[in-house]
Amino acid sequence: TKAIQYWVPSIAASAITIYKGEEFQKWNGHALITSLKDKSLRKLIFNDLSNIKEEIIFRNKIGRIRDIQVHPDNGKIYFLAGGGLWLMEKN
Repeated sequence: TKAIQYWVPSIAASAITIYKGEEFQKWNGHALITSLKDKSLRKLIFNDLSNIKEEIIFRNKIGRIRDIQVHPDNGKIYFLAGGGLWLMEKN
């Protein structure tokens, strides 16, 4: 079995979730990956495994991101990072 995505050098991926929610509807079905090393949130679109698209949503904004959770009712995204709990929602 071969990995569909990897990073060299490693980003020290810490958590992954497949987004499902109302807050960021265009992200439904996309993978969200958090990083300890480069302190980023990345989004992977892998509808076609031979052409995976990656987008860095943010980097170096809230510190080392240890975990990510999507609220099951409203789709807002919560992070455990930088010594606290962070919320990501649309403006």
